[in-house]
Amino acid sequence: MASRGASKSARPKAQETRMSDHFHLLRGASACALTLSLAAGAARAQEALPSIDIAGEQKPAQGQGSGRGPEAPVRRAIPDNIPAVVESVTRADIDRTVNVMTTAETMKYMPSVLVRERFIGDRNGILQTRVNTPIAGAQNLVYADNMLISNLFGNTFSTAPRWGMVSPGEIDRVDLIYGPFSALYPGNSMGGVMTITTRMPENFEVHFAGNAGVQTFSLYGSKETALAGDMNLLVGHKINDLSFWVSYDRLDAQGQSQTFPGGNVKTGKVSGTPILGGFADVDQAGNPRFVGGANQADHSQQHMAKIKLDYELAPKIHATYQLGFWSLIDDTFPTTYIRDANGVPIYNTQNGNVQVGNAVFPFTVNPSHGNASHLMQALSLKSDTKGVFDFDISGSSYNYLRDYNNTARAYGWLPNAAGTSYSINPRGSNVNLTGSFWHTLDIRGVWRPEWTELGRHEVSVGAHWDIYSLAQTQTNTNVFTDNYYNSIQAINLGKTETKALYLQEVWWFAPKWKLTVGGRQEFWSAFGGVNNTLGQNYAPGFAGWPPMLVTPPTLPAVSKPTFSPKAAIEYQVFPDFTLRGSVGRYYRFPTVLELFQNISGPNSVSISNPTLQPESGTSYDLTGEYVTENVFGGLIGEARPRISLFMDHRWNSIVSQTDFTTGIPVSQNSNIGKAIFRGVEGSVVLKDIVWKGLDFNGSVTFTDAKIVSDYQQPWIQGMQYPRIPRIRIRAVASYAPTDEFSIAAGVRYGSAAFVSLNNSDFNHNIYGSVDNEYLVFDAKAAYKLTKEWTLNAGVDNIGRWKYYVNPNPYPQRTYFLGLKYDFGGPASGMFSDMKLGAK
Repeated sequence: MASRGASKSARPKAQETRMSDHFHLLRGASACALTLSLAAGAARAQEALPSIDIAGEQKPAQGQGSGRGPEAPVRRAIPDNIPAVVESVTRADIDRTVNVMTTAETMKYMPSVLVRERFIGDRNGILQTRVNTPIAGAQNLVYADNMLISNLFGNTFSTAPRWGMVSPGEIDRVDLIYGPFSALYPGNSMGGVMTITTRMPENFEVHFAGNAGVQTFSLYGSKETALAGDMNLLVGHKINDLSFWVSYDRLDAQGQSQTFPGGNVKTGKVSGTPILGGFADVDQAGNPRFVGGANQADHSQQHMAKIKLDYELAPKIHATYQLGFWSLIDDTFPTTYIRDANGVPIYNTQNGNVQVGNAVFPFTVNPSHGNASHLMQALSLKSDTKGVFDFDISGSSYNYLRDYNNTARAYGWLPNAAGTSYSINPRGSNVNLTGSFWHTLDIRGVWRPEWTELGRHEVSVGAHWDIYSLAQTQTNTNVFTDNYYNSIQAINLGKTETKALYLQEVWWFAPKWKLTVGGRQEFWSAFGGVNNTLGQNYAPGFAGWPPMLVTPPTLPAVSKPTFSPKAAIEYQVFPDFTLRGSVGRYYRFPTVLELFQNISGPNSVSISNPTLQPESGTSYDLTGEYVTENVFGGLIGEARPRISLFMDHRWNSIVSQTDFTTGIPVSQNSNIGKAIFRGVEGSVVLKDIVWKGLDFNGSVTFTDAKIVSDYQQPWIQGMQYPRIPRIRIRAVASYAPTDEFSIAAGVRYGSAAFVSLNNSDFNHNIYGSVDNEYLVFDAKAAYKLTKEWTLNAGVDNIGRWKYYVNPNPYPQRTYFLGLKYDFGGPASGMFSDMKLGAK
């Protein structure tokens, strides 16, 4: 079910096959697992873009039953000979072990991986790997069929990969490269590179899935039942040299409340409206705190329609075009726990304060409404002959056709401080990103000259270009649901552009040795920056702009050239044991939001920093990987343990800090001098344990992340780097006694991590600005009713563990139920094991 396929070219094909398609996930366990629709399209096979051909049959272990069906061919979208750890999850893995309603959920059990999906349908699902935080989305890269879906507009919780552009039913496999060790990828690969691969049909196929989720949630005074439903349809065919997919996915999901407003006691001569109700506790720093309500319970309706065309121009030369359209309608709702002396529910007050006894606290809760339409396009021309020369030319664009969010400024009846009169403020704030976009272009060639007395070579050379354009305005409206504004609050514009050239050579210079060396030259610039916070005093002129700001002032343009060398050496110590050491330099440039966005809204505040420096670093990885079969006399059919030592020396690390003392989150980015990340990651994949079809994948990661210097804040030297847990565990066991039935159970664990730079947040396991400890169990069962119909059921977070991220709660116990239909396709058994042989 899991596979590793990193840099195995020098191995015999049989061994490559054994090593590949299993990935170590560790599926968090929860009982009764069902998930969903992901399965739309049982275990599938080939891929349009990639590089891995399948190897033959799996060698059966002794004394096994008949739970594992025949194997299907699988390919992956990552290039060959990646000099790093690669973990993978296939379609069969997902069907067997993961409760899924969104694409973000499919990889949650991979080693060191956390996807910050706070509720089903969350658009802020940041991917966290070994050395990035769960609110730093620009420190990883995510591709879908070589199309970049990482949202590199920002490096914050709100700029997650565009998971909604990939339906769970499309996915054939997911691969994750750990670290910035390949010259083929930019410095955003400092955390890793994830590629989602879909295949093209060979015959007429129809796949349909319908899924439901129910979450029971309770915290403070909220007791909620969050419902979610998803359906996806996938139709494909191959007619001569043309193959196509047409897909549609609809998700209608409710989320639990995400913030619980209130705050710390206000000091000085302040007043507030006397109220009854609410909750008193302490915050992450041990300070007394008042909680007066719940906010941002999300209800979203998301639609995704996509068409993908592939035409084989000549043998192994394909032209591919894909067009995706995603839309969103989103509403969040507030709840109040407090009343005034007259029994009126209080959501806001005239001065923003409430009084409990003799103490005054801030309090505000407000609803919001959002609407978005995004368009994605990608075109590629690729040869995959595996001969002397191959090429890959691809371009993509992602456009915000419409994207706005309206938030009420002061919802509900507003009492005065004495509670003797009330007013109403229907006004709101509108944040509009319409017109923002990014474009990318990549050209790569691979040359494989014939063997010489000096060994075998593979040379990759390429060029890259991207541009990110931010067009954001914040306006004030007379009615919060309205888009017609009466004044402009802020104008944020700006562009970043990166051009790059790279060269990488893989050299098999001796029978058991492989050397990879490369370099990437990048030219980065930021320009056209406008960062004007105007307040509420600038009324628009006839043309819709304040007369004095027809030509708003711009920030100075900045540019920086960088060079990132990479190297790795691999030695096959024994036929079943490989040792590899990798080192890579990287530069991660600031994003347009980090540089240019200033937003002050009723529920949150973001402050930009146009003086940010690129974060740079040098990463190291030493990995030993062992593969063997028929362990303990055949009691274990196959075993693949791996251990990796990793280290990252990072300078000018860009860190986002959030302050909640005002009652709403206020966030700002800054550079810190130097941080060092050290860790060890161990994983093991076991197949056919005693019985055929009984598998186990497990991993544990230990990380020590420290700030070692910072001239601006010398008192944080020696502190733990924020949001990196010391211990992470992922494990999943699955059993498929027949081709028709499977069960799985898993566990996910993460230790608590500090959030503040000075490590003052010692009270981890409460609601607030925390990354707290969690221990989550999940479970899943799937049964194939007929050849075409499959029923899934499951539960995530069986124990209802309450855990949080900055400061939002993750889902509590969630039940899943799904039914899927598959007509056509390569899978002959839903739980068949797919074998992968890396070249």
